[in-house]
Amino acid sequence: MSNLSGGIAGCRSPRNESSPTESPCGASSAQGLQRDHAWMAELDQLLATILARNNSVPVPANAVSFAIAPAPTAALLHSNIHESFGVVESATDHAKAFRNWFHSFANTLSLLGSRAGNVQGFQIASPRYQKLLKAELMRGQLQATYSRNDADRLERSRSPLVREGYGRAVRTGLWMAAAEVRTEQIRKLLGESSDELNKFVVYPVSRAFEYPGLTLTLLSSLDALDLAGLESVYIEPLRIQLILKTKVTLPVIDGHFGRRGLRASPSECAEICAEAMVRKICEGDIPGALESLNAAFHDEAAEAVKSGLSKTQWAPNTLIVPKGVDPLMGSSIEQTQLLKAAYEKCVAPGTEGLPFFLRQNIQVVRNLIGDIQKFGRPSMPAMVCADLTEALQTVSELVFQAGFMSGPRLNPQASSLHMERLYQAMQEIHRIIHFQNDWAGRTTRLDDAVASLLLGISVVTGVGLSRGEACALQEFLAVERAPHALAMLDQTHASLPGQNSVAYLAGGYYETPGLFNEPASYPFVTHPDLIEKDLIIIEPHPNNAAEPSVQPHDPVELIKHLFSDGVDHRRTVVMDVTLNHLGEEQISAALKAAKPHIESGRLNLILLQSGTKFVQNGMDLVNIGFAAVFNHKEHWVDFRTNMARNRMHVPNDDEGYIAHLLSTENHASSLAYLARVRKNTATLRATLEEKIAWGHETENAYEICINSDAKTVYISFRLTQAYLAKKLRIEGAMVSPEERARINAQLYETRLCPAFRDLAVVDRSSFGFNITNFGECGETVRITPGVEEHALLKEYAMRIINTGALLYSELESMPAVERL
Repeated sequence: MSNLSGGIAGCRSPRNESSPTESPCGASSAQGLQRDHAWMAELDQLLATILARNNSVPVPANAVSFAIAPAPTAALLHSNIHESFGVVESATDHAKAFRNWFHSFANTLSLLGSRAGNVQGFQIASPRYQKLLKAELMRGQLQATYSRNDADRLERSRSPLVREGYGRAVRTGLWMAAAEVRTEQIRKLLGESSDELNKFVVYPVSRAFEYPGLTLTLLSSLDALDLAGLESVYIEPLRIQLILKTKVTLPVIDGHFGRRGLRASPSECAEICAEAMVRKICEGDIPGALESLNAAFHDEAAEAVKSGLSKTQWAPNTLIVPKGVDPLMGSSIEQTQLLKAAYEKCVAPGTEGLPFFLRQNIQVVRNLIGDIQKFGRPSMPAMVCADLTEALQTVSELVFQAGFMSGPRLNPQASSLHMERLYQAMQEIHRIIHFQNDWAGRTTRLDDAVASLLLGISVVTGVGLSRGEACALQEFLAVERAPHALAMLDQTHASLPGQNSVAYLAGGYYETPGLFNEPASYPFVTHPDLIEKDLIIIEPHPNNAAEPSVQPHDPVELIKHLFSDGVDHRRTVVMDVTLNHLGEEQISAALKAAKPHIESGRLNLILLQSGTKFVQNGMDLVNIGFAAVFNHKEHWVDFRTNMARNRMHVPNDDEGYIAHLLSTENHASSLAYLARVRKNTATLRATLEEKIAWGHETENAYEICINSDAKTVYISFRLTQAYLAKKLRIEGAMVSPEERARINAQLYETRLCPAFRDLAVVDRSSFGFNITNFGECGETVRITPGVEEHALLKEYAMRIINTGALLYSELESMPAVERL
């Protein structure tokens, strides 16, 4: 026991090498587990007793690496975790990228394994155990939008459960593991005919999809499953689709349903894997439980990770609970007291003088948790309690440090990394809020939350519909949800058969046209041809950063124009309001304008929003899209029927989390968040335009693209024609889009991104996050500001400008051959 290290209830994985008297999370020695604590003798005796009862289990003297809840009446020991991770650490240079995840996941597996002998008790508790395992798998999925290098340098726990990025044809590790779990289930169902499955590829999907040239077969039952002679099979009870390998090119079909957002969500995949693992642990098949994740590990560390997990101790010596506190089901009194103290300190009043990103994030925590004692009821697993305590303590430390980081001598690196630490802590807090509300059975209905935002009076602006207008529109409202906003669009398209006359307003999301067979694009909302269209897609704040010029679109003007001729023409208008807040005046104004046409049955209005962006306060925890559909039931019977038939599964915990964020108590905070991102975008754009405005004639390789939308949330810039002509020695000639994109991608990777490597700015797809990120968009680069202070925005602008100036100046001394 000489190497026993410990910590307060917020620490459970050895994040650095600590002495026996030092808390690994930096707690004072009074908080750590000290040899002179009276309860240590009792702990030693308990360990000796368990080792004696399990003498067949080889436990090294230093196997016990951590204790949760340092109290004389309750102690939780995890054995062999540190030793198991050594297998991984010695096999890969990237071990630190998933060190914390490994310890957390291994702890949970170890504790579950210790219960496997009690089959009846395990079966009763299985639904709870599945939630715990799912939470651990989702913790690994959380970092999927980070590259390994960014995860390493920012000390993020990027587990090997994910692949690089979220590209539409890229499969994540959890999705691959879910596919293997479903494949195993189908093999068992096929029995002697299981070899037939080898002809197919298995896709976990959110709904059935039709692929050109393949006959789709829908199976609503698992009885008498037979695949003979089939090409494309959707098995509804398992939500999977089987495609005959010889009929398609697999990367092409991957991209096909990836672009439509039809791949099963990470949350659903985690559910599938967790259910399979818990079932096998209950059966005593511990190796089989781990094998359920074999397909999830994808890199040079895969074998090492699997080997390390397999060596984790699966025996009763991992658990000591003297007074009946079950750490998988609840927390000790001492733990909950520590949590309460950490929470009250974190959300204490007096944040007025702090930077916005601290004030705003702390307020959101207040909004979502409220009374910490009620939040923890009826129970909170000990490990979850420990995680939340640690995250809250981290935030309190960062609040204290913020007082030393302001003023004219701001250090950009220190400020940026300080913000990154806060962002990581907040992601952890949100992850636990997502888990705990589901664990406790607390649900907020998404339908109610959306209706409250759209049909209520804004608590911030006082703007909204009148009570009479709201009551009238309530009758026509239905709320739909899907695992992805693209899937929501695809569901809409599939539910409008025969409406082939489609148009979309220019500048919209680049993948939208592909869902509607490349419809005609129109530059402004009053174009005369729009009146003839059956389906019109509009983004009030267009989001195609690949376009060199973008302008906003007024939905009220569109609605007025569409119905200006008085012709009785039924049509659908889809408004993608992802860059809006549902409680904004622009949304209520559009509803006011649409109301008479909805009531007459001539208008089917769909307000679509991605819940992965601003709704989550930038946390990026879950994938979800939702839509508020307004139409007259009697006039749109077929559409409503088709929408119900095409409806997709969204896990309850994901929906509840999003609904909680949309709830009334969080309105003001979410509006403030979006307003800050918009303000930062305008500030950064103004700073950049001073030096590299569109069409400038200075010696700089970059120019800012045109965007007249005052409420946009991104800036795009591109290489100038003058720079490209000089680089390619083609003065006076236009550079092709393909050549522009090739050079842009090369310089983005080799010059622009490295200029920001000492900051928390990362190459990350999408937008709406706390911290600014870049993205390469073909011929342009998109920069999407976060909620930083203005000093950091100036630093970003300076680095972009300096990089462009350096690129241009290098051409003067570079031989022509090297330029090419």
